[in-house]
Amino acid sequence: MNFREEQRGDGTCAQHSHKSRLLPTPDATTAYRIVYERLDALLRGRGDVESLPVPACPGWSIRETVAHLVGVAQDVVSLNVEDKAADSWTQAQVERLAGHSLDDLLDQWGHTIDSVASTLAMAPELSAGQLVFDALTHEHDIRAVLSESGSRTGDLTFQVALGFVTTMGDQFIRQGRLPTLELTTPTIGTVQLGPPDSGRGQLALQLSDFEALRSFGGRRSVRQLLALPWRGDPAPVLPAFTKLLPAFTNDGVRPPSRDLFE
Repeated sequence: MNFREEQRGDGTCAQHSHKSRLLPTPDATTAYRIVYERLDALLRGRGDVESLPVPACPGWSIRETVAHLVGVAQDVVSLNVEDKAADSWTQAQVERLAGHSLDDLLDQWGHTIDSVASTLAMAPELSAGQLVFDALTHEHDIRAVLSESGSRTGDLTFQVALGFVTTMGDQFIRQGRLPTLELTTPTIGTVQLGPPDSGRGQLALQLSDFEALRSFGGRRSVRQLLALPWRGDPAPVLPAFTKLLPAFTNDGVRPPSRDLFE
């Protein structure tokens, strides 16, 4: 998605914001496969790292984070998604897959990919986007532990994940009657989150695709969120990060209490 530009009187270019949009489910399915393939390539045969703790997922090791991803795939196929993203839901996944090696978990995940794709074909775009958002977020949680950054911009996984993030952000801001935010990243261009008649242009934020994913995905503390390069005062829109977002995801996404550096 590109954004249009027009010449201002001072010769600079103004960016035109557009509404956020979800990518079609087939794109989300392809993006989900990409995340699986990247994690398989990253972790296959590396049993020596499976016990390393994942700071972005307190209490989980790399193996347990992968167990969650495998468990999500299994739950999607079995339609066990009523409590999706709740702590009890994710912990049940980790517990039922305890004792499996990292390679075994990757094998199980790979065996479910086609079934996940078939299930997603009947799912709404929002659910498909959320699945990619979760998988991509955990890919980078794991990559941070291994200091292997991988792809951080410009591919289909970020397009799908940020489509989900901005769609939900738009809903949160509207429901909470918060100031409209214009978010700009290289992949999505400039997206308007909130109604056009609610302080449009007064609050803006330009980030890399990666930083947008991490900031809107519960991987930056409140202190770090406030330190982002905002144009305007971000305080009125912070409830979108700290109250409304966790409420939507059964408290599964919340800013960490400590700063997370990657």
